[in-house]
Amino acid sequence: MKNVKRSITMLSLFAMANLFAQTAPEVQFETNNDSISLEERSHEYLLGHRVHLRETPSLTAKKITVLDIGTRLTLSEKSTNFETLNGIKSHWYKARIGKYEGWVWGGMIAQKTFGSQANYDVKFVYGLESATVNKAGATEIKHQLRAFKNGRQIDKIVFDGYVPNPLEIKNIGNKGLFNVEDILRLNIPNAENGNPIGATFIFWNNGKFTNVASLIDYSDAKYAKTEKFVFPSDMEGIKSTIVLETMITDYHKAATDDLTTENTKMVVSFYTWDGYQLSQKESLPPISTDLVSNMKE
Repeated sequence: MKNVKRSITMLSLFAMANLFAQTAPEVQFETNNDSISLEERSHEYLLGHRVHLRETPSLTAKKITVLDIGTRLTLSEKSTNFETLNGIKSHWYKARIGKYEGWVWGGMIAQKTFGSQANYDVKFVYGLESATVNKAGATEIKHQLRAFKNGRQIDKIVFDGYVPNPLEIKNIGNKGLFNVEDILRLNIPNAENGNPIGATFIFWNNGKFTNVASLIDYSDAKYAKTEKFVFPSDMEGIKSTIVLETMITDYHKAATDDLTTENTKMVVSFYTWDGYQLSQKESLPPISTDLVSNMKE
């Protein structure tokens, strides 16, 4: 986010990255078999745009046809071999599309699909994009979102995913903002137990994605910080304003005994969204309020 200080700390990112340093991100899907009735068969949708359907599960196999983004797929079989592209590992899947039947690499199949609330003709597909090993030996995970309409891609955004599996994603609407169509919230899980520790917010407006912010909780023995957005439609929301509430707690241990001082304050900042970027409101400077000061054993 260009105009807002991100809450992601280097320590939390480093910890999550190193946990998955030796883990190759893998994409898998359930397949249908002949015993499942046509009405009960599950379907997937294509993440990639202009993807080749092939005769056999191989990049060198003969091309049968070209598939558009969002094409509905009925998967009937999984290959025994894996293919790794851009650091993403997946089987090939045998798919039936109308009169055609062939193989599609799993990394080109969406892991999540949903639609715009502002324009029902616009659909979104989501999945892993790439995995690369940095100089420290940690695997950096990138995720992707694509928007399309009538089989034609409109926009694509690539962003940090932190973990090698799909994030929980939800379209929460425009939350009372007049100059944004859809707000997409992706929960970021704790690397150890999977519980949410924050969220990434991606705005959809005028045919473009914008990665607005990633708000991630952090705590250690000396310091803790949590952040959240309050949108106009929320109970304590303000018209045309995005409120950022930051709770900061400092822990200070006395040198002479085992008592710890806990000082907590709330910092409230105010931002506007003009349809393209988030900017701090000059008319409303941040407000800092001391909430509590406690002594603990």
